Amino acid sequence: METTIHQLAIAEVRTRLKSAAAGRRFFSRNDFSIQMDADSGIMRDVLRLLRVPARLGENRIAIVISGSASWRLNLSGYEVSAPCAVLLPEGALLWIQSMSADFCCHVLAFSGKNRLQAIGTNLIKLEREDADDFEQLYHILWTLSLRYPFREEVVRSLVDAIVENCSTVASRQLAATPERHISRKEELLRQFLALVAACATQERNLSFYADRLCISVHYLCESIHDASGHYPKYWIDETLTSEAKYLLCYTDRSAAAISAELNFSNPAFFSRYFKRETGLTPGEFRLRHARV
Repeated sequence: METTIHQLAIAEVRTRLKSAAAGRRFFSRNDFSIQMDADSGIMRDVLRLLRVPARLGENRIAIVISGSASWRLNLSGYEVSAPCAVLLPEGALLWIQSMSADFCCHVLAFSGKNRLQAIGTNLIKLEREDADDFEQLYHILWTLSLRYPFREEVVRSLVDAIVENCSTVASRQLAATPERHISRKEELLRQFLALVAACATQERNLSFYADRLCISVHYLCESIHDASGHYPKYWIDETLTSEAKYLLCYTDRSAAAISAELNFSNPAFFSRYFKRETGLTPGEFRLRHARV
């Protein structure tokens, strides 16, 4: 019997990849997993599963050791190239769009809400010495993960050490980077996108965002367009459409239930809105992206 993609929550991807990575170094236990040497072959299986943005059920730290990739995390796009650390917080919408043939990374997954947000960045470029440090930490973590009995406290301490190392390297790089003046409009864009990420599924009226930012709707539109090249409605629609795609492909909820969850007045309006944004009705989109 074929499995449909909406039956695969993101937390289950690692279980599916365990068989795809037969003979590779993969270990999972409870709310922790580590995949060493995840190359383009393994990652293309992830691409096959993540045809649309998927919500991460755990935090992930990927240490890219070779190659490059293009990822989209929430509203932001990232061009990832080795050596670097990619921080993927729990609850984020991830879409891996492409990768080079020589792409390879180590991936650590672990639970703990807000463990990565405080670091303040999702991409850390690594100097060779920092990359070597992360390599050693991951290899030690891999070795200790296989010890019997499982040394849970030791493993958790090492995960904490990796998170702290990310924070230290990111802070050092920030301190060494010449300070660039952030314009008022750039700061408004940052605040606006944070509000959109938190509120777009329930609030789509521009006056709501303007009021929260204590500015006029006109100034909101002007500032966001000047800072990003898009008007506010584009970012709201991007977020809302990504959320709808996720719910259609990774849950069994009906279009009517999704319509209510996303605060549309009725399912017909949701269907018209979704088709305008994607070219497909919710039902057509689910059918097109269901088979894996």
